[in-house]
Amino acid sequence: MRTSLWVLAVAVVCAVAYLVVCYVVAARLSAPVRRPVERTPADFGLGYREVEVRSSDGLRLSAWWVEGAGSSRAAVLVHGWGADKSSRHVLETAAVYEEAGFDVLMIDLRGHGGSEGDRITLGYREVRDVQGALSWLEKRGFDPERVVLHGWSMGGVAVIQAAPGTGVAAVVEESAYADLPPLLRERLPEVSGLPTFFTPGIFLVGKLFLGIDPWAVRPVEEAGQLSREGVAFMIIHSRDDQLVPFEHAETLAKAHPGAVFWTLEGYEHVHAYEHPEYRERLLGFLDEAAKLPE
Repeated sequence: MRTSLWVLAVAVVCAVAYLVVCYVVAARLSAPVRRPVERTPADFGLGYREVEVRSSDGLRLSAWWVEGAGSSRAAVLVHGWGADKSSRHVLETAAVYEEAGFDVLMIDLRGHGGSEGDRITLGYREVRDVQGALSWLEKRGFDPERVVLHGWSMGGVAVIQAAPGTGVAAVVEESAYADLPPLLRERLPEVSGLPTFFTPGIFLVGKLFLGIDPWAVRPVEEAGQLSREGVAFMIIHSRDDQLVPFEHAETLAKAHPGAVFWTLEGYEHVHAYEHPEYRERLLGFLDEAAKLPE
């Protein structure tokens, strides 16, 4: 009897220790990422003003609004994990949309930049930030059919998941993942420094205690829905992306057979904007595939 109790006690202590370690890692990896603003739209020749957007669950989101002269078309630009609206790839792309006659809304996702939020959820709740951006535009008279959603990495996941059923004209994603659990199983041991034995526990405590459900982040499903709805879709991904394997882009392309799929070679994660054809490719998609009304 005493031996059995001892074994049980050891098992309980080991289980608790396991969950504590998993919680600490999950909490650290989902903690807010905030950094000083290094550049603004003005550095790219864009007039802008600071605005506040409310996510669909009530968080205050910091945003920049680039408004042209009477444009009826708008683009929502959404950064990924660890970035913000002042990231170079966001601002470089904002200049392309502005040149094409779009008003541009750049948001800080929850837990980033100047936005509220005490947890980054890898797309699970960030979709509500994109929903809030769409509501903000709608209140200012922009019809969804004249709106393009453009996101990078986690932001790409958020725009894909937010788009179905909204009637938006098009979705552009760069370096997004198609299915979160396989990506986490591959990357967590590397970023956490823990063996794969801890990965299921990190998933579990994330869902139970931190409000993160990785099993619910499968944008490949929403990509299929966008295909059925006839929403124009552009995929931009480099075969040399070290953070999100190229296979994720292929999976998204299979789910949306009509997607414009631009494959790059030799470019890092979310660095497609450095490609000499980036502006031309994006404008071509907007003119030909998206076919937004003037």
